[in-house]
Amino acid sequence: MPVTTQPLAEAKRRAALDHVLTAARRYVIENGIDATMDQLAEASGVSRRTLFRLFGTREKLIAHAFQAAMTHYLQSLPTFRGDVDRWLRTTCAAAHRMNAAIGPGYWELSARADLPSELAALQVSTRHDWQHRIAAISAILWQEHGHAGDPPGTLLTTVGAHLSSHFTAAVITDAGRDWQTASALAYTAISGTLRTQASAADGPSP
Repeated sequence: MPVTTQPLAEAKRRAALDHVLTAARRYVIENGIDATMDQLAEASGVSRRTLFRLFGTREKLIAHAFQAAMTHYLQSLPTFRGDVDRWLRTTCAAAHRMNAAIGPGYWELSARADLPSELAALQVSTRHDWQHRIAAISAILWQEHGHAGDPPGTLLTTVGAHLSSHFTAAVITDAGRDWQTASALAYTAISGTLRTQASAADGPSP
């Protein structure tokens, strides 16, 4: 069976595009989403004209950069393979380790209410993808704890809040601790809420 290979020119174009997206994302993460096209061009090592040719607008460039990062983020969360407690611990660790690397640019992107349309659309779609993943994580925890049906809202809220990048930011910036502390606190909060909600669903012992 013949092996299909990517043409060299296309491979080079893809590598160059990935470089631009990575450089732009890093600059925005460190400096905020009001970065100019000139600044993004300098950070990525290409001309301003090239960036406009590739993406059309500054907002589309930033949106493409962060959409790629979100896809990678979600794919990097561990897959459940049978040991629910170990999986929860590794999920908390993976989420907060990546959250710590996201930086203030992402926190700003996820929280600001005055974003241009392309970035506002990214904010909505990112929030939707994240809520979908939180629902999936909560459902696994609930089912593996012996309960059918949808997980309770309190569990969903606890998982979402304690895996959020804003929780990581609060632990690091306000409490002066590290992402490992955020991970440990998240695990304790989520596992405690799971036990409480499961006990309430089971009802009083006969």
